[in-house]
Amino acid sequence: METAIQREKLEQAIGILDEHDIDCWLTFARETSETPDPALKLILGQDVTWQSAFLVTRAGRRIAIVGGPDGGSVRQLGLYETVLTYDEGIMPLLRQTIRQLDPRSIALNYSLGDVASDGLTYGMYLQLMDGLKRTPYRQRLVSAAPIVGPLRSRKTATELARMRRAIALTEEIYAQVGAFLRPGRTEREVAEHVHDEVKRRGLVTSWEWELCPMVNAGAASEAGHAGPSDLVMREGDLVHLDFGVAYEGYRADLQRMWYLRSERDPEPPEGVRQAFHACVTAIETARNVLHAGVPGWQVDAAARAHLTGAGYPEYKHALGHSVGLATHDGGPLIGPRWPRYGETPERAIEPDSVYTLELGTPTERGYIGLEDEVLVTAGGARFISSVQRELMLVG
Repeated sequence: METAIQREKLEQAIGILDEHDIDCWLTFARETSETPDPALKLILGQDVTWQSAFLVTRAGRRIAIVGGPDGGSVRQLGLYETVLTYDEGIMPLLRQTIRQLDPRSIALNYSLGDVASDGLTYGMYLQLMDGLKRTPYRQRLVSAAPIVGPLRSRKTATELARMRRAIALTEEIYAQVGAFLRPGRTEREVAEHVHDEVKRRGLVTSWEWELCPMVNAGAASEAGHAGPSDLVMREGDLVHLDFGVAYEGYRADLQRMWYLRSERDPEPPEGVRQAFHACVTAIETARNVLHAGVPGWQVDAAARAHLTGAGYPEYKHALGHSVGLATHDGGPLIGPRWPRYGETPERAIEPDSVYTLELGTPTERGYIGLEDEVLVTAGGARFISSVQRELMLVG
């Protein structure tokens, strides 16, 4: 089992705890094959078979409490200085360990707004509350979102190298798509061609196979999270794909656009060109606002105002999400202050994080959707994918 990333993330976690003045981070997990906690990808890298607790302190302590069968494998990883095992029940050891640490605050794996920080089941929460009764620690529990969000967002050198490779492989496959497209193909045939390229390279898609890629051909195709259909592509159509592959666990997420030329319309109509340009410049407007420390809603607002100010409808989704171990990797969101997003757009964007910038608009020839990825630092945001600035022409 490779542990390079887990070592890097555990070191990061210690610093993040100190930043937020939190003494201890507790990930309390049940058997992970059915209900995996997202944080375990970062701090363990394998499943556990019994109830387990992983504690990291701002002083640098790393303690794992696992069932007897897991003790050997967790020790072999070398990630935790102390590995305790139990046979009958975890609570006596967990309660004793917390008392010895005596933390003023304990970040627990739950969150109202961040799915990547919300791995604690309600049943496990009740067990923990029962196990900590008649102790002061029940009142010292806080959400781990301020720990897990930055931990997932701040990419290490190893993580970033894998993400760049995932992007490069995705772009290689996109290059194959352009040569395959032509009037008469169906959306489904294009998706099957992409799947053949993915399988030939021994890769996996960034999200569900049936929905990756998403393919839209012409104005009759409904853009969104739907699978490709038997709709036939025609001359003069716009073709839109949303697609990505994973490399060693890290995902890419890009959208690309083509125009199917005809003798009558060898170039995209003026209205299509203007809409495409408006989407490109709206994304660039957002990129110029984006930097570590800015609340995500402010970046989204800049792009949204640019696009609607140019006379195009408001897009009904967030402008950007973090990417990493998951395509939607949790943490702060670059999105509007809508109830469905909770407090995630209010949170400051983390340094060394990777985000998509994506938006689109319908046109007479089909949906225009653009999406590229940026690396965010204190100094700004730079594209790490080969950003599309012009429609690709086919035929």
